[in-house]
Formats: sequence, C-alpha cells, structure tokens
Amino acid sequence: MNSGSTRKPESTLSPRKAPLLLLLAALGLLSGCNLPSAALNPATSTLISARQTQAAGTYPSPTPIFREEPGPLQTPPSLTSPEPVPPQLPVLTPTATLEMPVPEGMRLYYSQSGDTLAAVASHFLARPSELQLPLALDEQELLPVGTPILIPDNFPAEPAYPQLALPDADILFSQGSGSLDLEAWIEQGAGYLAGYHQYISGQRMSAAEIIRLVAVENSINPRLLLALVEYRSGWLFSFPQELEDYQYPIGYYAPKVTGLYDELTVTARLLGQGYYGWRLGTLDHLTFRDDSEAPIHPALNAGSAGIQNLFAALYTPDLFWDALYGQQGFLALYTRLFGEPWARAALQGTLMPAGISQPALSLPFLPGLTWGLTSGPHISWQAGTPRGALDFAPRTGERGCYLSSTWASASAAGLVVRSQRGAVALDLDGDGDEGTGWVLLYLHLAPEERVAVGTWVEADAPLGHPSCEGGVSTGTHLHIARKYNGEWIAAEGPLPFILDGWQAYAGVSGYGGWLIRNGETVVSSATRDSASEIRRDP
Repeated sequence: MNSGSTRKPESTLSPRKAPLLLLLAALGLLSGCNLPSAALNPATSTLISARQTQAAGTYPSPTPIFREEPGPLQTPPSLTSPEPVPPQLPVLTPTATLEMPVPEGMRLYYSQSGDTLAAVASHFLARPSELQLPLALDEQELLPVGTPILIPDNFPAEPAYPQLALPDADILFSQGSGSLDLEAWIEQGAGYLAGYHQYISGQRMSAAEIIRLVAVENSINPRLLLALVEYRSGWLFSFPQELEDYQYPIGYYAPKVTGLYDELTVTARLLGQGYYGWRLGTLDHLTFRDDSEAPIHPALNAGSAGIQNLFAALYTPDLFWDALYGQQGFLALYTRLFGEPWARAALQGTLMPAGISQPALSLPFLPGLTWGLTSGPHISWQAGTPRGALDFAPRTGERGCYLSSTWASASAAGLVVRSQRGAVALDLDGDGDEGTGWVLLYLHLAPEERVAVGTWVEADAPLGHPSCEGGVSTGTHLHIARKYNGEWIAAEGPLPFILDGWQAYAGVSGYGGWLIRNGETVVSSATRDSASEIRRDP
C-alpha cells in the first residue's frame, strides 16, 4: 500500500542538520531513581535506563467511569491508504453557565478535567487569589468540570494556536487502550512495520510488541503512537524511501536515538512533558524546532498541550499549524484511522473528577519491618512524568545490587495486570484494565518468585523481592508510583501520596523529600542515614 499524503510535511530545517541535540540532551535517554548506596548524592545516585524500565499499579476506583463489558480486541477495518480529512474539532459545552456579562479586562473560563485553581492561575498568568468563582475551594483541590471562573486578562496579545487538538484520554493509556489489536492493524497495513523487529534488552520484539511496550510502560495511548509513526514516516502503509530513514520512524535524527523503541520513548517523553507540565502549571510555552517560542493558549486541555508540545519540537512555526491541524495534518489522519476522538472520550466520562481521593494504602513492606526511604517524590516513570514516585530499600545490612530475601508487599488488595521487566502493576478496581481506576506500580522486583499476571492479591500479600531488575541501578530498592485512569499522579497536590498515614512531600532536589505523620518526619537519603529509616507498625 502507499501512504501517499499521510507523509509528514518537509521542515525548513533539514532534519539531518538539526537533530534536536539540545532537546535530547535535556531529556537524555536515562531517567533517575534514588538508590541505597553509600555516599551517593540523592540527585545523581542512580540512572534508570528508559529502555529497561517499566511502570505499573492500580487502586480501587472510588468513582468508576463508563466501562464497557469485556469484548474482543479492537481490530482495524479493511484498511486502505487513508485519504486525509479535516479533523472534526469539538465545540465543548460546559456543564455550568455563567449568566452575567464578562467585565472588561477579564476572561471567562470553564474548568476542565484535572484543573486546580493553582494550575488555572498559572495558565492565565494570574494568582489564585485573583480568580473569581462561585465555589470556595482550596487552590490545590480538583475543580468540578464546567465551573465558571473569571480571570484577569494578563496577556498582552492573544496566544496563538487556541484550537483544541486531542482529549486527555487519547494521550494517556486510558480505558480500553490495552485492547487495541496492534498486530492486526500492522498486518493489514502491510507496510514496513509488518516485518519490523528490534532487540530490546536482549529480546527480539516485533513492531506491535514495541509499540505496546512503550505505551503501557509510559502510560501513553497506543493509538496515538501508531498514528504518529504513520504520519511521520508512513511505516504503517508503506516503506522508507531513503536508506537512512530505516532507523527513524519519527525523525529526530539524533545520535544514539535510532529505531522504533528509542524514538517512541522520546516521543512519549515529549508528550508527557507537555501533558503533565500543563496539568501541573509548570509549563507555559511551546519551544519549536528552531528554538523559537510561543505561549500556550490558556484555555487548552492537557491533552492538547501534550500533542502541541510534541509537534512544536518536530516543526518550525511556519509548518506547525498545517502539520497538526491542517487538512493533510496529523489530526485528520488520526481521525481517519481511529474515528472521532472527542466522541470516544465523551463515553469514558471525566478522567479526573472532583471529589476523588486516594484509597487507603499501606507501606509496601510487611508490618513490623524497618526499611529506608531512599528517595522522596521523584519522576514516576521517565522525564516528563510528575514527581509521583517514592523509593524504599530493605534494611538488611547488604549493600549494592543483590536479590533481597525480603518481600515487597501489596499496599492494598488488587489484581495483578502486569508482571514483567522488573515491574508489577496492581489494578485496585480489579477490572483487568490498567487504564481505569487506581493502579499501583512496583518497580525493581526480581523475576524470582515475582507474582504472576492474573493473580488476585490481598493487602500485605507478597509481590516479589526488591533488586536492581528493570533499570540501571547501583543498589537494591523498590520504586512505587500511582496512576488514576491512566494518568500518573503527583505525590503532592490534589491527591497526596499517603502510606499508613505518612504523607509525602517533595524536596528541592529531584529526589529529596520527606514522609510526615503526626509530627514525626522521615528524611529521604541514599545513604544509610538513621533519619531515613521508617518502621511499619505491627
């Protein structure tokens, strides 16, 4: 088949002469995780390879979203080379209306899924105290969707690119993402992906297996990754035209970033930087391929900010809009392949509704034992994900990398939906879908005696033994993080990370932090500092 007009527009910068060196230097291919090794700096003690890491986890869903009955894998229709069609961009109807004129010098905004007053204020260059709304809410509390907010108009000029692009659910590994039959899509596409294989950590993997791996580990939607490969290189329906293009399905053309796995890992990172940076209010502008910048429009949702951030990294401003929004752009192709994303998202409901809370969780080791807090809140998976993970290490007198005889235990009851590459994902609502409800990720568990997929475990059940499995690690430890409806959850904010009453707080460094309970404080440390020791109540 011939992908024809689905191929990417040419950049004014030659991709071979502008290999995104600054971008990739900032991102790196390694992400960090603090480890219990003597005399290590908490910020630099360990690097976890993005090509070896894995994420997982689940918790009972306090407010279940729309859930389909289990069914067959989502298979493609009879595929032919898709003709681009204009994207059907949504007109969002808020759930609340404000029947009053908007005063001069103010903007009217309706809150969206996952919004907090602090993040909204940051988007609009305002202070939380300047926002006017009909509810009395804490600035870190999740806002009800559709809440009308009057905000000072502090923008000297209207930011460019106000068009919504994708709903949050189409960025994330959300409901039903795991049921996409990638093998069938790729086989019917009959392009270069159909015969593609690559060795990942010594294992020969097909294109479908690689896309699925990057999707589930990074919690990124596999539909999005597959469509991006087709749009940028045409690999789903056709074959590379130049010899050097056989290594670059997305086209970063960066040293040491070659092949499907590496380029999709960087893609997931850029999507995450945009999505979570916007969600948390820490990102306010796009940086284009030529290093020019533009403010992000304050009314966008996190999903639109995520895909805009990726396309800004790939294109110069003169090509950006057509590449993403144009009639032959990515959104047109995406809609052609997978249907209307906003209609699909509407069936799923609000991903981050107001009023949700973390279920009760225990420390991830057995009662009566003392472990060390080796890292405070740090990146959940790789660069671009929020500071949502904590690291713990057994206090057994052993040092460096070893297979601990001590068990990591379940912080709550749930269903094991993933157990591979050092990771265990525990689905707390038990529906078997890693994209719904609360999920807990345990990382660095050795293959020996690790709990199997499909196992239902009760709280405190053994999951596996801490080790250095699943990443480049200088010391045995356990990494634990949370997801809700496919979204990585920051340790601080509207859904604080609390284990047996110990609440996590982030330090200034990327791995520093504390656990605090009833006035008692445990300080993270990569060394065997007694202040980092935490005992679980019998």
